Amino acid sequence: MDMIPSLSFKNQNLVVVRDGSYEKYSYDDTELDLWGAFKELEDYEKIYFLDLDGIEFNRPQTDIIRKASTTKEVWADIGARDAEGITDAFIAGADKAVLSTKTLASFGEIERSIELSEDLILCIDYKDGLISPSKNIRDMGIEKLTNSCIEKGIEKVVFNDLSKDSFDEKGLREMPVGDYQLYIGGISLNRLDYVRHENLQDFILTFREAVKYRGS
Repeated sequence: MDMIPSLSFKNQNLVVVRDGSYEKYSYDDTELDLWGAFKELEDYEKIYFLDLDGIEFNRPQTDIIRKASTTKEVWADIGARDAEGITDAFIAGADKAVLSTKTLASFGEIERSIELSEDLILCIDYKDGLISPSKNIRDMGIEKLTNSCIEKGIEKVVFNDLSKDSFDEKGLREMPVGDYQLYIGGISLNRLDYVRHENLQDFILTFREAVKYRGS
């Protein structure tokens, strides 16, 4: 498998989570910018870009995506709330735009987005048994939502576990078997060999885990 590193940017800075809050990522006491991060990830062809300004405040950092897309294939989660937001990801240069259940307003916006582009990825953000703050999406559940999106043309689906502790396999077991590629995020390196699913294609690793994986 070819792992996919996930990079989180906030206020133009590469950040990681430590003790429940974001801090700038430093390597050998040096804070890394986008190009510094890419140097550490030179063996990876794709990146999964998490735009925290877009996700939390609906203010996408499109300039970072534009720069990143000149070097690597970018799968971008800019926190889109609707189909227009998905379009913004493509305008910024993303190769694939992420339909994330943590920010999309309704299943109707997912449908509208699919009508606009084929280069979409459904991301099911799973935490404490829930997949979305939107009741409309939440009530569909993992299996129905995934199957509905596959029927409409989605070929790639990310199951992203946002649990604070260990990877929650209960949600993963709800992922259907079907004609799509499954990517799993929110999992540590020591759990990779224990996770199974018929549709599993690759894992999405945090920046730290991706650097560690390539060095192993």
